[in-house]
Amino acid sequence: MRRILFRFSLALAVFIGPSAVGQEPDYAAMMAEAAWDWRPGDLIFRNGINEIDGMLQRAFDLRWESVGILRASSGGPRVVYADQTEGVTEEMLYEHVEGLSPDDYAVYRLRDYGTAQDAYGQMLAGPLARLALLISYGAPFDDLFLLGDGAFYNAELAYQGALNEGIVLGAPIRLRQLAAGPGDLDPEFRAILQEHRYCRYELSFDDCWDNSLGDQAIVTTDGLISSGALEQVYP
Repeated sequence: MRRILFRFSLALAVFIGPSAVGQEPDYAAMMAEAAWDWRPGDLIFRNGINEIDGMLQRAFDLRWESVGILRASSGGPRVVYADQTEGVTEEMLYEHVEGLSPDDYAVYRLRDYGTAQDAYGQMLAGPLARLALLISYGAPFDDLFLLGDGAFYNAELAYQGALNEGIVLGAPIRLRQLAAGPGDLDPEFRAILQEHRYCRYELSFDDCWDNSLGDQAIVTTDGLISSGALEQVYP
């Protein structure tokens, strides 16, 4: 019943705009299921979404494995993210954070972006979710970690979504800057990279690393956060 009332309240907020007395709806009050005063475009960092994201986190000692993009919808706030099995998909916010404590996830927001409302007070999808919803929805998960290949891992989806709006969330970093050599890679992550198409015609993985793979640039959750373009809003 609480979720039904929550969705009904949100539907009113999205479709009727400002109240009859000229005041905008109190979104924070109606979004009581969110632990913070959420805005479309908020980035939700957490662990435990994808096994491959976990391997990447362990390989490079990252704080968070995955990141999702919050958007508004008539049925309630949703989180768009890259699922290892389903590709670029989404789920309700309460499902995305269900069972998590405040220490289990963190929320960041673009600095000085505003509240993502149109002239009538309706909440918009937000800038970071636009590419994911209109162009990349359903695209496969990127287990090769290649930028611009039409597949996406989580940090890449947020990075490309921001870049599509002219916002740069840090700079991609070469794998050899994250690991001195193949011997320093997490064994599970190394096993994934050994199947990389760059390595198909190399004599060994070490040769592949030295000749091409080490220079492959990736984006990470730490890189997004340290870009200077985001501010933490929760916890």
